[in-house]
Amino acid sequence: MKSIQKQSGHAAILFVMCIPILFGVFTLASDGARALQSKARLEDAAEAAVLAVSAYGEEDAVSTQTGKDYIDHYLHDMDNLVDINVEKLECSEIAECTADDNKRPFVEYRVAGRTQHLSWFPGNDITIGFGDTFDVTGSSKARKFQSSQPMDITFILDFSGSMNYDWKGHAPPDMAEEVPNVPGRFSPPSRLSELKDVVQMVTDELQVYNSSTSGPKHRVAMTGYNRRTVNAGSGGKFIVRDQRIIQSTGQYDKDDVVNFSKTIQQQFKPKGEAGRIPNGDELAEFNDINYTSDFATFNSQVKGFKAYGGTASLQGLIRASQIVSYHVTKDKEEANPKQLIIILSDGVDQPHYLTQIQKLVNKGMCTNLINAIEGGPVTANDNTADKVDFSGGYSSGLPTNTGEDPSARIAMIGFGNGYDIHDNTGLLNCVGEENAFSANDKDEILNLIMSLVSEEVGHLAQ
Repeated sequence: MKSIQKQSGHAAILFVMCIPILFGVFTLASDGARALQSKARLEDAAEAAVLAVSAYGEEDAVSTQTGKDYIDHYLHDMDNLVDINVEKLECSEIAECTADDNKRPFVEYRVAGRTQHLSWFPGNDITIGFGDTFDVTGSSKARKFQSSQPMDITFILDFSGSMNYDWKGHAPPDMAEEVPNVPGRFSPPSRLSELKDVVQMVTDELQVYNSSTSGPKHRVAMTGYNRRTVNAGSGGKFIVRDQRIIQSTGQYDKDDVVNFSKTIQQQFKPKGEAGRIPNGDELAEFNDINYTSDFATFNSQVKGFKAYGGTASLQGLIRASQIVSYHVTKDKEEANPKQLIIILSDGVDQPHYLTQIQKLVNKGMCTNLINAIEGGPVTANDNTADKVDFSGGYSSGLPTNTGEDPSARIAMIGFGNGYDIHDNTGLLNCVGEENAFSANDKDEILNLIMSLVSEEVGHLAQ
């Protein structure tokens, strides 16, 4: 009996001695499970965030805030967001960029975060614990591949005189009368030469897909504008055209009385020769190029174009409407299902054109263009387009080479020293805030265009 009592005493002592250890195991298990759960939830948040960021397409404050919002929503018990990092990597920055099965280039987006959490059982000198707080990390990445569906891209390029300036806004010596009030001297390259390089690089990227398929290919077309547009007439002669319908002519464009309703009614009808060419515009050399997958010839033509004169983006938009609806192609094929129209400009329209484009947008210029392609109501009733049938204020849509319903997107990219795309409210209202972008150099223009060419939403990657 005494032996049993002694053993019971020993057991009690051992139990008391084990309590801190058992409690330590309990605390580690509890906070450890929370840490694993928090990490899993952070990984889920990063996956959702990176898909949202890839759909948005930019690496900026909006993307970073998107990541924060997703983490905050998924980890409601976190004490602090220690760090978040949102990255966008271009194809040239990724060694395995074209190593996928389809040989398609891609852009990669990455979201990584670190969160801090309060421990339930911090521990002390006697018991083991996680400390007052513990951190968890999580990350995810998504890739947006160049569209696997062939696309027709219509470039609307600015050929006004300021395109001859350098990126800081200095005019070249032969344009002394147009030198802006910007300290310093002209330093090549010009914005125009850089834009030509961008167009070349875009078509180089598109050629990667074209070279890998025997089916329909990516194609590009172009219209340029200053205060007019230029396209071929009979016998191949290039003719300067005014896309506005003028009710009465003044001494200058700003004095013209524009019939805005009739201009929209005849939006898809090619115009005759302009009655007047504004001073300086005649020094520019550019013309329309219809849809083609012969990128070498396309770029050869673009390389020879010259810019001069004023800026009226409405001219390019109306002429693009005609190019899209006629859809003349060298291979005589129907349109590709995806239609992308990109306006590229380094400056705001002149004041009277700003007023004019806003009135035209209000009367349906841009919705007409979208609906002409996709099918839907239009306010244009004077159309002789080869491809699109208008009847009773309704468009049948653009026939496609696959029989699929077409989709259209209009975007604008503003660049150059001091150019704020919000200053051109008419153009901004035309494309919508989500389709208006700013760029500070050639690389940013290229990245933005390739983001537009890529899939809408990325795919999660390992």
